[in-house]
Amino acid sequence: MKDLLRLAALVAAILAASFAFVALQQRKGYGLGEGASAPPLRLPSLSGAEVALESYRGRVVLVNFWATWCPPCVEEMPSLERLHRALAGEGLVVLGVSVDEDGAALEAFVRRAGVTFPILRDPGGRGPTAAWRTTGWPESFVVDGTGRIVRKMVGPARWDTPEAIAWFRERLKPGARS
Repeated sequence: MKDLLRLAALVAAILAASFAFVALQQRKGYGLGEGASAPPLRLPSLSGAEVALESYRGRVVLVNFWATWCPPCVEEMPSLERLHRALAGEGLVVLGVSVDEDGAALEAFVRRAGVTFPILRDPGGRGPTAAWRTTGWPESFVVDGTGRIVRKMVGPARWDTPEAIAWFRERLKPGARS
């Protein structure tokens, strides 16, 4: 029992330190915030084709930075896929940006999880991902049709709730305001 309490205390301390670090980085202005212009993003996809965020100008894009070795990232992936399937026909674009170094593990995960939206590769997050100044994974940005960040989520989210789908549908309407 003592060991279990020590482990719980250690996990709580690590989580508290992580959240404090992210909050500090946000206050320092390190992370990109809502209203900022989305940095360029041009990366190879798992299919080998190069994908550029700017090619989706005029559309709402959800950019999710993640990794297969990140348990919260793996946990939120099914809800991202359900969001993609629910709203792709209405114009929503979901892009996953994997920072995995191991391409084979990434491909195996995507296949096993049934992910059908584009997965882009930036091993180690040292390429264009660095310009997005993520403070951890998963971290997601909703970019409107003008290239502005209208929502930022640090940590995992449930993307397929009725409220989330309604929020995206509002942004997908012609002439919608962010």
